[in-house]
Amino acid sequence: MNSTQTQLQPDSQEKNGGDKRKTVSYPRLAASLITTALMILLTVLAIRGGSSFPGPAPQVRYSLDDLLDWIAPRRVTICIILSVLAGVFMYVKIGRGLFSKIYTGVFAVLIPPLSFIFVEAYNRGFWHVGAPLSYKIAEPFSSMFLLNILLFYLFYLFLAFLAGSFRVGYSIASALLMLVAVINYYVVQFRGNPIVPWDLLSVRTAGNVAGNYDYTVKWQMLFATFGFVFLILISIKMNAKFRFLPVRLGGCAIVLAALILVVSGLQSDEMKTFWGIDTTLFTPNVRCTKNGFWPAFLSNLSFLNVKKPDGYSASKAEEIAQGAEDSYEAAASSAAEQNPNIIIIMNEAFSDLSVLGDFNTSEDYMPGFRKLMEEYTSGHLMVSVKGGNTANTEYECLSSDTMAFLPPGCVVFQQYIHSDIPTTATYLKEMGYRTIGMHPYNGSGWERDRVYPLMGFDEFLDLNDFSGADKLRNYVSDKGAFDKIIDIFESKPEGESDFIFLVTMQNHSGYTPKETDNGFTEEVMLTDAPLQTGDVVAAERYLTLIKYSDQAFTDLISYFEKNVTEPTVIVMFGDHEPGDYITDVIDDLVGNESFDTASDNSGAAGSTEESLEDVQKHYLVPYVIWNNFGAEKREDADLISANYLCPMVLEDAGLELNPYQKFLMQMREQVPALAAGAYVDPEGTFHSWSGTDEDKDRLEILNNYNILQYNHLNDTRSRVDDIFGIHLSSE
Repeated sequence: MNSTQTQLQPDSQEKNGGDKRKTVSYPRLAASLITTALMILLTVLAIRGGSSFPGPAPQVRYSLDDLLDWIAPRRVTICIILSVLAGVFMYVKIGRGLFSKIYTGVFAVLIPPLSFIFVEAYNRGFWHVGAPLSYKIAEPFSSMFLLNILLFYLFYLFLAFLAGSFRVGYSIASALLMLVAVINYYVVQFRGNPIVPWDLLSVRTAGNVAGNYDYTVKWQMLFATFGFVFLILISIKMNAKFRFLPVRLGGCAIVLAALILVVSGLQSDEMKTFWGIDTTLFTPNVRCTKNGFWPAFLSNLSFLNVKKPDGYSASKAEEIAQGAEDSYEAAASSAAEQNPNIIIIMNEAFSDLSVLGDFNTSEDYMPGFRKLMEEYTSGHLMVSVKGGNTANTEYECLSSDTMAFLPPGCVVFQQYIHSDIPTTATYLKEMGYRTIGMHPYNGSGWERDRVYPLMGFDEFLDLNDFSGADKLRNYVSDKGAFDKIIDIFESKPEGESDFIFLVTMQNHSGYTPKETDNGFTEEVMLTDAPLQTGDVVAAERYLTLIKYSDQAFTDLISYFEKNVTEPTVIVMFGDHEPGDYITDVIDDLVGNESFDTASDNSGAAGSTEESLEDVQKHYLVPYVIWNNFGAEKREDADLISANYLCPMVLEDAGLELNPYQKFLMQMREQVPALAAGAYVDPEGTFHSWSGTDEDKDRLEILNNYNILQYNHLNDTRSRVDDIFGIHLSSE
């Protein structure tokens, strides 16, 4: 027989007579049974997850929703049938004849677009890709749809040429795409936003807290995963190979070049316009839905570099700062006789969800904080993140920069801070303060152990320094963290002033019950909740944690009121609201539209100021500034943003401000609050950043702020240190 010919080999052949007989292939049978068992196990986990299918009622109903409604009551039966079919298909052997060639050719064409469909099934479905709104269906074969299909074909073909085999290349491609889609699904569940390129810099941080989340299998995810299982099973039965090395290498080079060309093109505004990519930065979930996951992810690569503001130069930054220096008038304050101690507490996920609307609970979850807000400067901070990325609010507070001028989803600590940078800590250190940063968890989180010294802190204390501290669930409690503040304060050398910045950990997600909760249970109940679902229980546990934070903070203030005569300022604020699965419960109780629905109408064309304000309610956290030396309560600070907080604290403490801080205190009169999502004018109207060019009254000062920030954070070689340092006007 010619060596180039192929023939089917019998599974066995009788010795006497040569009759062919089929016998059981035990390895394939074992693989078949394992496949079926694993899929049934996932089905059982989905049943235990108790999620609805297909999910919340859509805004606009389409014929496909009728099909999903038909599947919903039959979903368990369908999943069991799919599990058995997968096992049977796993056992079936595909030969090497004509049928095998047709099989391989057909699925080599079909698998990439099917993979695209299953990736999008983890989100809202491929039929929204290329649509004008994320809840609309796109026109058939829209440019965005074709872009997605092109990317998937190039990826699959590249791995096929690289491996020299459709079987290996397509199997690996499907497995990788499924893995990323599953990870992205849980990332969205936990923090509310999809994966972005710079999340790769956060892998260590994610690993630190990954074990504290609830990885419930939900039906939407299950069906999408089953789709990928079948793609992998189909792929491993494809037989075509690229036998000649020049063909493999040539094909690999051509496909890789095409892939690089397409991806690099997605970084330019011209190609984004050509493909119709939605560039609304504030709503990453909407971007992901309308663009497709991979174009949304890859087009975000263009935001790794910060765009230089219009008219930027170091001399222009110096000119702006000098103008602020000349026009600044200090606000009246009851200045202390000596530099006050300044203690700032950024409390993890601390928020008052009543900003979303009135809802009833079995008890007030923050009575002490509300009482302090009545007596001292207080209100709400508008922040740039929700459900995660704590370090960005942390940076806004310490640096007085804003995330509004930076790529969406980036983490400043990891991407931009690689050398010393002036912050409030460095400024107070130059004034003679002892500066101490604290976080009762792993110091590697967000690279704080590396970044805090660069930001001017003499010491950085992490979990290793909280030995024996009080715990709640599996974290150091706010009581334990505040006790550490007292210990540090009591060891302070006499006559020295302290600046302490604490990032707490007690209220970190997830909030669903876990074995590691050490007896913690919900105490604050949502009395109007019609059903005690898993998400309702999680929301009640979250509110219970806020109650414990309130008690601990009240006790801390009580200690300083009774025992400390040195002038002292204590600030507490939240870094962000909890994730969507908590706030959605409250939105349902108070009758709000879902957060995702509201964000569809924000930022881009057709938005209304009312819908933008509704979205921004999910980015408001409470703050209070307590003092023991009679600083008057500000009546104009009901709504500010995190970048203004430290300049305001220093001004109320009677301390001299640097030019950057003086600029910000003057800017606050024109722009009382700003963050990544929006900014607010003096009348309290919320504005989207996409309409900035139309706001002539504030365009200049916003661009001036951008110039100063760019000099501060990005143009480190030409940074004008006097703008951000102890350059006092009296000198």
